Amino acid sequence: MAFSAPFIKISTPFDKTLYTPAPAPIFRRRFTLDEVGQATLQISAIGYGYCYINGQAVTEDLLCAPVSEYNRMVWYNEYDVSHLLHKGENVIAVILGNGFFNENFPSSWENHKVAWRDHPRFALALHNDGRQVLQSDEQFVCTAGSFVTYNQLRSGETFDARRYDPNWKNLDFDDSTYTAAVVDHAYDAVPRELCSCEPIREFEEYDFVSAKKTEAGYLLDFGVNISGYLRVNVREQAGTEIVMRHAEEAYPDGRLKLNNLDLFYPTVDFQTDRYICSEQPIVWSPKFTYHGFRFVQVSGLTAPPEKGDFKAVFVHQAVAKQSDFHASEKLLNTMYEAAIRSTYSNMFYALTDCPTREKFGWTNDAQASLEQVYINFNCSKFFEKWTTDMRYCLREDGRIPAIIPTHDWGFDWGPVADGILMELPYKDYLYTGNPRMMVTMLPCMEQYYRFFKEKSFDDAETWLSDWDGHINRYPDKNFIRLFYTIRFCRTMQLARKLAGLPAEPQYEADKRQAEKELDAYVDENGRAVTDSQTAISLLLSLGVLPAEPLIAQLKERVEADDFHVTSGTIGLVYVFDELARHGAADYAYRLITAKGHPSYSFWFEECDATTFWETWESGHTDSRNHHMLSCVVTFFHKWLLGIVPTIDHPGFEHIDLNPYFPESLQSCEGHVGTPYGDVCVNWARQSDGVRYEITVPAGITATFRGEKLQTGKNLLSLIGE
Repeated sequence: MAFSAPFIKISTPFDKTLYTPAPAPIFRRRFTLDEVGQATLQISAIGYGYCYINGQAVTEDLLCAPVSEYNRMVWYNEYDVSHLLHKGENVIAVILGNGFFNENFPSSWENHKVAWRDHPRFALALHNDGRQVLQSDEQFVCTAGSFVTYNQLRSGETFDARRYDPNWKNLDFDDSTYTAAVVDHAYDAVPRELCSCEPIREFEEYDFVSAKKTEAGYLLDFGVNISGYLRVNVREQAGTEIVMRHAEEAYPDGRLKLNNLDLFYPTVDFQTDRYICSEQPIVWSPKFTYHGFRFVQVSGLTAPPEKGDFKAVFVHQAVAKQSDFHASEKLLNTMYEAAIRSTYSNMFYALTDCPTREKFGWTNDAQASLEQVYINFNCSKFFEKWTTDMRYCLREDGRIPAIIPTHDWGFDWGPVADGILMELPYKDYLYTGNPRMMVTMLPCMEQYYRFFKEKSFDDAETWLSDWDGHINRYPDKNFIRLFYTIRFCRTMQLARKLAGLPAEPQYEADKRQAEKELDAYVDENGRAVTDSQTAISLLLSLGVLPAEPLIAQLKERVEADDFHVTSGTIGLVYVFDELARHGAADYAYRLITAKGHPSYSFWFEECDATTFWETWESGHTDSRNHHMLSCVVTFFHKWLLGIVPTIDHPGFEHIDLNPYFPESLQSCEGHVGTPYGDVCVNWARQSDGVRYEITVPAGITATFRGEKLQTGKNLLSLIGE
């Protein structure tokens, strides 16, 4: 069904000045149905909206519709609402929040300057047995104010329970003081896309594990760092304001440790919600914001909080986890669990940078963790949605922003970010075997590549580089240009082949020229002139230069670095793989399990981290819940279990298992979800070697170090391993 209903909003003139109250407006409309058949509701909210029919929520989905570059495209959702309607009189009610559409305070990313800022609005159409029976129009009545007196996605929400009437969404509610909504035709010509990927939902709930009395109130520790919000169920005198400030860390004395993230929002409260009590207690959670937090500072209570008064709710996209991993080494298990938690914490219709500071879909972050996400999650629908955003964000001249969706900010950051156009379809094909994304995105790849060839990217401020490596963060720009030229040309040629198109001679010529120019980056002995983990690993990954001198140099570099990682988001994607691929998996394992700073163990064993950090530094101004450096856990499935996909056999049509068995590791087990089912591995050390068991699903051919395996369970005794 086509969806062309107009958008409506409140009639109050919009105040473009900053720091206006920004409450959540409410809309209602009564309507009559002669009969109820198969009923479908189409709805799009610009910022965020929640819809109710006859007092019942249309869906449990949160933060709809997804953010977009609103002047280029808007998302909408469809729901079966047959069970909510009845013959005779009905009522539909909607409450709207600002989201990214109306951010009314300054920030480094200048959302407050975007041209589209206005009141939030929505469009909806109700179909009954295929016939439209209702749409958004001036017959809706509305009020500018509500019980949500303030809401900003990147600041917080205020709920005044004294103003709350639970009857507001029911048929018999008195809305006689409401005024007529107005139609806004500004978005009539903007394309609309149906969002068919997984929604954002509530998942685990955590009660606090400790409550510490402080000068500011009570510091609640929920034990894990998550994305989400609190569920509040307290009884205090009417008018009492409960203030909840969220943070990822805390000092021993009970103060919140914000890691200077609040400096990005100096004029508004950072990660702060407020609940104003009424005589009748209400169980409440915010609707139009979420936070990144483990700790919450609660002020305003007259008595110590009890279990159940405040619960942390983990909120993220409902993308299914499809793989698992467990080992006899606690650090590996902690890292794996943190990788999953960090990824989920940043699944909000894009892979966001963090749930604290920005909530943007940074593409350089995503490039770093793509493989980890494809291994562990059934994520194709999630990424198909995001590639739609990419197509609309791509400019005619080939520029693409580093945050997607964008508010016309973040362009010209270079291939470290822009390469998502190539890397995402490639990884999708590698792990699913489905060429659809490669073929669909090919025109965008080629459009961007024309821009990439002409752009110098000389401005240092437009390069994210090897973010955020401990040292050597800024590789030679021309070297990075050559690296991506080769990868881009290979990917586009493969996409053209999958699309049934002839190879493009210019891409082959560009690739060969880049390979030739790479000679300048190795010396007469074939060693990289830039002696860093990142530079050497990138050269090895291309496979165009002799590997022997480079792998010897990489091992020497790792030794000189005392087996500590020095790479950032570019190098980490390759360093572990290249070591393992060239017979030095023991070096990779020592890098992964190293002690001291910088290392993963520093985060998880010395800093009590439960998610991956943005940076190796402990005192840096960054979030403690990032997915990008979680790319390390791909080593667990690929090299400890031995399940490595290849582009020659995409979607795991064939795998050649060649696992590494660290001497210090006693056992390891896990599985990887594939289009054919789970590939399961379980191995354990015995007195004379390793007992290795693998289950191969039907449809996959597999070998173990070149020896053919059978479908089903295979048990191998590896003497002397």
